[in-house]
Amino acid sequence: MQMRNSTFSFLVACLLLSNSPAWSQFGKSAFVTRDPRVDVLVDKQIELNGEAIKGRTITTQGFRLLMISTNKRDVALDIKSRLMKNYPDQKSYLYYQSPNFKVQFGNFKTYKDADKAKSEMEVLFGKDMIIVPSKIEMRVEKKLDDNQ
Repeated sequence: MQMRNSTFSFLVACLLLSNSPAWSQFGKSAFVTRDPRVDVLVDKQIELNGEAIKGRTITTQGFRLLMISTNKRDVALDIKSRLMKNYPDQKSYLYYQSPNFKVQFGNFKTYKDADKAKSEMEVLFGKDMIIVPSKIEMRVEKKLDDNQ
Protein backbone atom coordinates (compact mmCIF):
# COMPACT_ATOMS: atom_id res chain seq x y z
CA MET A 1 0.00 0.00 0.00
CA GLN A 2 2.89 2.32 0.85
CA MET A 3 4.43 1.55 -2.55
CA ARG A 4 1.22 2.55 -4.39
CA ASN A 5 0.94 5.87 -2.53
CA SER A 6 4.54 6.79 -3.28
CA THR A 7 4.13 5.84 -6.98
CA PHE A 8 0.93 7.86 -7.17
CA SER A 9 2.58 10.85 -5.51
CA PHE A 10 5.52 10.62 -7.89
CA LEU A 11 3.21 10.60 -10.97
CA VAL A 12 1.24 13.61 -9.69
CA ALA A 13 4.47 15.52 -9.09
CA CYS A 14 5.71 14.71 -12.61
CA LEU A 15 2.46 15.88 -14.17
CA LEU A 16 2.49 19.15 -12.25
CA LEU A 17 6.10 19.87 -13.12
CA SER A 18 5.65 19.02 -16.82
CA ASN A 19 2.86 21.61 -17.19
CA SER A 20 4.85 24.48 -15.73
CA PRO A 21 6.77 25.31 -18.98
CA ALA A 22 3.45 25.62 -20.79
CA TRP A 23 2.19 28.19 -18.28
CA SER A 24 5.25 30.32 -18.78
CA GLN A 25 4.20 31.07 -22.40
CA PHE A 26 1.09 33.06 -21.45
CA GLY A 27 1.33 36.80 -22.00
CA LYS A 28 4.27 36.58 -24.35
CA SER A 29 4.03 37.01 -28.12
CA ALA A 30 6.00 35.17 -30.74
CA PHE A 31 7.67 36.92 -33.65
CA VAL A 32 7.97 35.15 -36.98
CA THR A 33 10.29 36.44 -39.65
CA ARG A 34 9.45 35.48 -43.20
CA ASP A 35 11.97 34.97 -45.93
CA PRO A 36 11.28 37.48 -48.78
CA ARG A 37 11.74 34.67 -51.29
CA VAL A 38 8.42 33.22 -50.07
CA ASP A 39 6.58 36.17 -51.65
CA VAL A 40 8.28 35.47 -54.97
CA LEU A 41 7.25 31.81 -54.77
CA VAL A 42 3.64 32.72 -53.95
CA ASP A 43 3.47 35.09 -56.94
CA LYS A 44 4.91 32.40 -59.21
CA GLN A 45 2.36 29.85 -57.95
CA ILE A 46 -0.50 32.28 -58.65
CA GLU A 47 0.78 32.70 -62.19
CA LEU A 48 1.10 28.95 -62.71
CA ASN A 49 -2.42 28.34 -61.39
CA GLY A 50 -3.80 30.87 -63.86
CA GLU A 51 -1.98 29.16 -66.72
CA ALA A 52 -3.34 25.78 -65.62
CA ILE A 53 -6.91 27.09 -65.69
CA LYS A 54 -6.49 28.46 -69.20
CA GLY A 55 -7.77 25.95 -71.76
CA ARG A 56 -9.93 23.96 -69.36
CA THR A 57 -13.65 23.49 -69.72
CA ILE A 58 -16.33 24.64 -67.33
CA THR A 59 -20.03 23.86 -67.30
CA THR A 60 -22.61 26.60 -67.63
CA GLN A 61 -26.22 26.95 -68.66
CA GLY A 62 -26.83 27.00 -72.41
CA PHE A 63 -28.58 25.12 -75.22
CA ARG A 64 -28.17 21.94 -77.27
CA LEU A 65 -29.99 20.42 -80.18
CA LEU A 66 -31.97 17.27 -79.37
CA MET A 67 -31.44 15.30 -82.57
CA ILE A 68 -33.41 12.17 -81.74
CA SER A 69 -35.13 10.41 -78.88
CA THR A 70 -35.71 6.74 -79.65
CA ASN A 71 -35.84 3.38 -77.94
CA LYS A 72 -33.57 1.89 -80.64
CA ARG A 73 -29.93 2.16 -79.68
CA ASP A 74 -28.66 1.42 -83.21
CA VAL A 75 -30.59 4.36 -84.66
CA ALA A 76 -29.24 6.70 -81.98
CA LEU A 77 -25.65 5.51 -82.59
CA ASP A 78 -26.10 6.02 -86.34
CA ILE A 79 -27.21 9.63 -85.81
CA LYS A 80 -24.30 10.24 -83.43
CA SER A 81 -21.77 8.83 -85.91
CA ARG A 82 -23.22 10.97 -88.73
CA LEU A 83 -22.87 14.03 -86.49
CA MET A 84 -19.27 13.21 -85.66
CA LYS A 85 -18.47 12.66 -89.36
CA ASN A 86 -20.12 15.87 -90.62
CA TYR A 87 -19.26 18.14 -87.67
CA PRO A 88 -15.97 16.97 -86.10
CA ASP A 89 -15.39 20.31 -84.36
CA GLN A 90 -18.62 20.04 -82.30
CA LYS A 91 -19.40 17.50 -79.60
CA SER A 92 -22.34 15.14 -79.66
CA TYR A 93 -23.76 13.37 -76.62
CA LEU A 94 -25.61 10.07 -76.28
CA TYR A 95 -27.79 9.75 -73.18
CA TYR A 96 -29.94 6.90 -71.97
CA GLN A 97 -33.11 7.84 -70.10
CA SER A 98 -35.13 4.70 -69.72
CA PRO A 99 -36.56 3.60 -72.16
CA ASN A 100 -35.12 6.12 -74.65
CA PHE A 101 -31.73 6.91 -76.12
CA LYS A 102 -31.27 10.63 -76.72
CA VAL A 103 -28.68 12.25 -78.95
CA GLN A 104 -27.85 15.89 -78.24
CA PHE A 105 -25.53 18.05 -80.29
CA GLY A 106 -23.44 21.14 -79.65
CA ASN A 107 -22.68 23.56 -76.85
CA PHE A 108 -24.49 26.79 -77.67
CA LYS A 109 -24.38 29.71 -75.28
CA THR A 110 -27.50 31.44 -76.65
CA TYR A 111 -30.77 30.25 -78.14
CA LYS A 112 -30.01 32.28 -81.27
CA ASP A 113 -26.75 30.35 -81.87
CA ALA A 114 -28.58 27.04 -81.47
CA ASP A 115 -31.34 28.14 -83.85
CA LYS A 116 -28.76 29.16 -86.47
CA ALA A 117 -27.05 25.76 -86.25
CA LYS A 118 -30.44 24.03 -86.42
CA SER A 119 -31.36 25.79 -89.66
CA GLU A 120 -27.97 24.86 -91.21
CA MET A 121 -28.36 21.21 -90.19
CA GLU A 122 -31.92 20.76 -91.48
CA VAL A 123 -30.57 19.77 -94.90
CA LEU A 124 -28.80 16.69 -93.50
CA PHE A 125 -30.99 15.75 -90.54
CA GLY A 126 -34.50 17.07 -91.27
CA LYS A 127 -36.64 19.48 -89.28
CA ASP A 128 -37.33 17.23 -86.28
CA MET A 129 -34.61 18.74 -84.11
CA ILE A 130 -35.56 20.50 -80.88
CA ILE A 131 -33.57 23.16 -79.05
CA VAL A 132 -33.34 22.19 -75.38
CA PRO A 133 -31.82 24.02 -72.40
CA SER A 134 -28.89 22.07 -71.01
CA LYS A 135 -25.65 22.32 -69.06
CA ILE A 136 -22.98 22.95 -71.68
CA GLU A 137 -19.19 22.78 -71.73
CA MET A 138 -17.35 26.03 -72.37
CA ARG A 139 -13.59 26.49 -72.75
CA VAL A 140 -11.99 28.95 -70.34
CA GLU A 141 -9.80 31.57 -71.99
CA LYS A 142 -8.57 33.48 -68.95
CA LYS A 143 -5.93 36.18 -69.30
CA LEU A 144 -3.99 37.24 -66.25
CA ASP A 145 -3.71 40.95 -65.51
CA ASP A 146 -0.25 42.38 -65.00
CA ASN A 147 -1.57 44.35 -62.03
CA GLN A 148 -2.09 41.30 -59.81
